[in-house]
Amino acid sequence: MLLNYNNSSKIVYVDNIRIFDNFNMTKELKNSGEKEFNLQKTRVDSLYTKLQTPGISPSEKKMIMQQFIQQKEELEQFNQHFATEQSTKIWARIKSYSSEFSKENKYKLIIGSENKINVLFADENIDVTNELLTYINKKYEGLK
Repeated sequence: MLLNYNNSSKIVYVDNIRIFDNFNMTKELKNSGEKEFNLQKTRVDSLYTKLQTPGISPSEKKMIMQQFIQQKEELEQFNQHFATEQSTKIWARIKSYSSEFSKENKYKLIIGSENKINVLFADENIDVTNELLTYINKKYEGLK
């Protein structure tokens, strides 16, 4: 597909990874997820420590092992579910803010690329990653 590029077309690009990783919403959700993850991990570690206790009865060990397996599975499920769900929420917000950013700046197209992997060449002058990042963080914080 060929794009007819001229000065009025206003086609720009951003680095998706930098946008995602440096968006304040990503940082906040990551912090809250880490707190919950660490809380659950502490429970799993505690059960593991109990399993290592010398002199524990076989019936007690069996009960603790069942709890350990269940807690470990819940921790893994939480980690997978949290990452997927939060990423979806974050990208939805980024896309919404990017749409507003595009309208305000009269951009016809913003190409998102991960470290320019899908872009063979792009003039650095049309990289608006920093501008979009500033915009979406201000928008997220209610400053815009």
